[in-house]
Amino acid sequence: MDSDATRVYGDNYLIVKGRFKSPSMNLYGQIMIIFKNENTIDSYAVVASTYSEIYNMEPHEEWNRYEEYIADVKWKGNFNANITHSIMDHIKALSDEVKLLKEFYQSVYKYDYSNVDITIFDLINRVLHDKSLILETGIQEVTQRDYYETKKNRDKKGEEEPAQKSEGSAATEDAAVILPVKPIVSPVRGKPIYELKIGDKIIIKIQAISDRANYFIDLLDLREDKQIRPIPAEVIDIKAGSGKKDPVEILTLIGSGIYGKFTEEEKQVKLRIYDPSIDGPIKKKILDASMQQKMKSFEPRESGPGLSKGTIFMLLLFVIILALFIVLIFISW
Repeated sequence: MDSDATRVYGDNYLIVKGRFKSPSMNLYGQIMIIFKNENTIDSYAVVASTYSEIYNMEPHEEWNRYEEYIADVKWKGNFNANITHSIMDHIKALSDEVKLLKEFYQSVYKYDYSNVDITIFDLINRVLHDKSLILETGIQEVTQRDYYETKKNRDKKGEEEPAQKSEGSAATEDAAVILPVKPIVSPVRGKPIYELKIGDKIIIKIQAISDRANYFIDLLDLREDKQIRPIPAEVIDIKAGSGKKDPVEILTLIGSGIYGKFTEEEKQVKLRIYDPSIDGPIKKKILDASMQQKMKSFEPRESGPGLSKGTIFMLLLFVIILALFIVLIFISW
């Protein structure tokens, strides 16, 4: 029993944290990669934005604060969705390259900052293509016991505030919006919420409970015979409380700049996982420039005084007739 405990808790997690800025693109970002061992990346997080405030978090900060900081920025929607997920895709690709992954892990294990910086720089610059990219990194080592205890007991301060601000937020970047969604359950073949991981693709349905939600349902062509068609979405963030009865908040990526969020009280519930053989290929609606602009400018219509086009036309016509009438009176004199 002692040997098992030593094996489970003896190996340390290695965590790489970094912040970067691109002068040519006026872009700022944070990146974090957590190694479970030389063959496995336990998790990773990236956020990129034109808001310079995002650069304020320094790599020497504790990993849990770093993780929460990146998550909060995402939940608020104040980030560049395309660049963020492009960088994440490159990290995901790295995790599939066994040799490169081991080499990167060894650099982190030896605190070889030169090689660590080269690897991180290359990952980011495959997307940004900025030779003047500025990068700062930090390495932190924690035991598995501390890692899981911190995750369990971490301070949940500020979790409710980002969730509230995300609804209808107008300060989003690159048309990033967060919509209320409902997961599709599958009691037999589904995956329990407590087993969900970032990167899993689940089936969700956008909740038509607001003008904004209905706008995007129609934009994505999901309305069929007064029913909302469910679609696949990628899990990109999970917020779970430390208590067994605490609800779980899950953030998903629906499409370019479109996110879905839901809260589940029951952690045992099984969610339907996207299966290409059953659900078919993911059909992503391509959002052209005009649609992207509509996404950025969308605001729910509010009732209030205003002039319609018909009213304006009638007023102009009245003014023209009145002017002609006055002219005829002067001519008749």
